[in-house]
Amino acid sequence: MSNAPGAEPAPRFSVLVPTLGREAGLREALLALAAQSLPREAFEIVVAFDGIAPSPALEAACRAATARVVRVAPRRGPGAARNAAAAEARGEILAFTEDDCVPDRDWLTNAQRRFDQEPGLDVLDGTTEKPGGRPVRRRAGSEPLYLPTNLFVRRERFAAVGGYCEDFFDPASGLYFREDSDLGFTLEAAGARVVRDRTVRVVHPEEHEGFLDPLRWARRFVMDPLLARRHPERFDERIEVVALGPLRFRRPFVRACMLFVLGLVVMAAGLIARAAPITATGGIAAVAALLAIWAKWRFSPVRLVVAPLVPFVLLAALASGERRAAALAGRVDAGAEPKLRA
Repeated sequence: MSNAPGAEPAPRFSVLVPTLGREAGLREALLALAAQSLPREAFEIVVAFDGIAPSPALEAACRAATARVVRVAPRRGPGAARNAAAAEARGEILAFTEDDCVPDRDWLTNAQRRFDQEPGLDVLDGTTEKPGGRPVRRRAGSEPLYLPTNLFVRRERFAAVGGYCEDFFDPASGLYFREDSDLGFTLEAAGARVVRDRTVRVVHPEEHEGFLDPLRWARRFVMDPLLARRHPERFDERIEVVALGPLRFRRPFVRACMLFVLGLVVMAAGLIARAAPITATGGIAAVAALLAIWAKWRFSPVRLVVAPLVPFVLLAALASGERRAAALAGRVDAGAEPKLRA
């Protein structure tokens, strides 16, 4: 990358961190970045505060880490925050992580090694693990996940595809989902060369531990129809696909939710008709589906209280998402300023 005469040399990496101002997580992330084995002059840090001003403590932490601060106002979601940080980046390669992640000491060193080994590489998909080593998200095969907790994209390639689509965020509810898959699928469609590397590793804390978090998690499925419209084939082949040996099961959790609701309807119909076999069939289906839903949270007794509500929330979110995606597509078809970005 060229530099203007007298300008400071551009770093190899720009580490981009969107944040909502969570002090403990961001401070730990900045400390981990400051402790990287890669020489400090080889990377810069850009922290994007999404809809919130940094506290004095976080301003001090950013200064200590020599991180630049970008402010996004009003709140526009993590995709927009990453785009804002990328617009300020000077590095050849954008390194995405989040404000609750702890990168390994050799995170950037291992990424640099891989890019040096493969000069034609456009995207590197790292490994994100929970404490203890379990993956944050299971893969159905060898496909990349594009988690923004641990993703590297050449800056020019990122700019060429328009960055993250900012429609995968709802300002009214604060919900966001699937912008990571959308970016990855867009990069693939543009011909980007993508590899995975297990040595490029970050640790992410446990998710959805609050009592009502499963319901908020289910509400995020409002973004699925938008992703399905933008990338129909990849959505069908890659989203929520579970592999068991040679068998692949599409959307098992969504199907379990549908079965649970259907089982309750059949059971209610059987009770109204006083048909015991129909009632029993519906009840068995509903119980089996509920067990499959509860299994997502490892049969936690506390989750059993909330689990029966998850199917209704999820299916309502999908229905709302269909209307939302249609409205966004309609705006583009009508010639309004497009929000759906390639």
